[in-house]
Amino acid sequence: MTEPEKIEQFRRTLAQDGYHLAVAESPGSVVVTITADPESCNDCLAPKAVLRGMLAPALGVPPEDIELRYPGEAGEDTEGKNT
Repeated sequence: MTEPEKIEQFRRTLAQDGYHLAVAESPGSVVVTITADPESCNDCLAPKAVLRGMLAPALGVPPEDIELRYPGEAGEDTEGKNT
């Protein structure tokens, strides 16, 4: 499985639980932003350290080079959600 296929697999898996994954490169790091549908559970995501470790091989970067943003951290609307 290629790196883009691995990222797409993460997207599909997260989408099943109402989450969406966006990846953007920035100088010296990769920014991964996860947003949530209104009915999603903010407390249901794995801890950041765990998810970074899972994403690192798919992104081809070390975990410490991944800036991970969870729902409520990226400026999206979280009205009615537990943060």
